This record gives sequence, structure tokens and C-alpha cells, in this order.
Amino acid sequence: MIQLNKPLTVVIGILALGALVYNIYDNPKVSHLFGREINDWLYRAFWLVIFAICVYNYIYLDRNMLKNKSKIKR
Repeated sequence: MIQLNKPLTVVIGILALGALVYNIYDNPKVSHLFGREINDWLYRAFWLVIFAICVYNYIYLDRNMLKNKSKIKR
């Protein structure tokens, strides 16, 4: 899995969530992703997967930071 630093993970996650919410609010019949027309549900699934990866990376990075801090204190 791609490992990013925490601020970049948060920014990408917020942008993905914003794109997802805006698409649901706007409710288009066809969405555009990378210059191609795709079904709006595929567009939403794409951004939901990106958001889920960002949340997973954030939790994973946070756990590793806590483990490293506890090792340093010993």
C-alpha cells in the first residue's frame, strides 16, 4: 500500500470526501473522471475507495507513531 505522510493523507481524504459529497448533492447522470464519461455510481465508488485508503493510511500511520513513541520512552 502507498504510504503518505499524515498532512498529505488528510488533505487527499478531505478532497475525496468533498468530491463524493458534491457529486451526491449535484446528482448528475454522467460524471467525468480523467477526461472520460463514466456512470455516476462508478465515480462515487472511485472517490469512496480513495477516501477509505486515506482513512486506513491515517490510522496506520497514527498507530506506528504511537508504537515508536512508546519504544523511545522505554
